[in-house]
Amino acid sequence: MAVVPDFVGKQALDAWLSGHEAGLLLQGPDPDSPHPLLNGRVAAQLPAPGARLPQWSAVTVWITGGGDPAGVREPRRPLPNLLEDQAEG
Repeated sequence: MAVVPDFVGKQALDAWLSGHEAGLLLQGPDPDSPHPLLNGRVAAQLPAPGARLPQWSAVTVWITGGGDPAGVREPRRPLPNLLEDQAEG
């Protein structure tokens, strides 16, 4: 048997890793969704923390704040020099 940890408030990837260490699998509310549980924070879970489940049972988690699914975009600072500026110098 595995005891369900409290995943609420954890980063999704951290929750997934701690669930795996406890012998549980985390899934979203739609297990057939193509989006992995990697980004955002866990907002809710079912069953509640402390519940005892057979090892490798699924725990459903709801994620918020997943952000842009296209990836991280960082601003480039300082801005790159434009070709027009290089031609004048």
